[in-house]
Amino acid sequence: MAKGDAAVLVESYRTALREALARFDEPALLRLRGDLQVVSRWLVAGGDGDRANSASAALDAVSRFYSFGVEVGGFSKSSQSANQASLFDLASVGVLGIENVLTAEHRSLMRYLMSGLSEGLMFLASRQYVAGSNAVLEATYKAHALTVRDALWSLAMDFRGSRELSSIQEAREAIDALFAKFDDPSVPLPAKVSLLYQLYGLVAIVRCAQLLEDLRGLA
Repeated sequence: MAKGDAAVLVESYRTALREALARFDEPALLRLRGDLQVVSRWLVAGGDGDRANSASAALDAVSRFYSFGVEVGGFSKSSQSANQASLFDLASVGVLGIENVLTAEHRSLMRYLMSGLSEGLMFLASRQYVAGSNAVLEATYKAHALTVRDALWSLAMDFRGSRELSSIQEAREAIDALFAKFDDPSVPLPAKVSLLYQLYGLVAIVRCAQLLEDLRGLA
């Protein structure tokens, strides 16, 4: 791998990630996704399997985050409820500091994940929505809830390790504690969908931060 090519690649990715973290809109996420595709292919071509896997995981997370945002955004535009439309703000993720992700010398990715889960609990507890029934929204929630659970579990196992039973149980309990709140009958369906969006964002951010860490030393 040419050192100059690596430096250009890493800087382009860092710039795209910074823009996506600052804006969380569709153009920024599409640019980030494009950069991730380039990074992934370049690493595969260079035979760097471990970093290529990291890039693939980040690409998948960003793609899922983008797709869910588009799906939810389409619902909010078609909704006649200002309350529902406002809760799907595509700039509302805000679970992690931009500079912490981009510039920290010693990123604690597990801390990012656990902090994000804690923020999710606070978000769910603090937001009040008008309760109501909507078949489309319920289908959206059911279709994505399991995917988000699995994505969070995968992150926890990647960053915490899976050899110690207590460590595995702690991660499982943190995720279960969050999703137990989803089953509370007092939590309106729009709030659940909004939090799923934020959790998709959390997974994407942490995966992208992991890739940035993995690319350290290439440039």
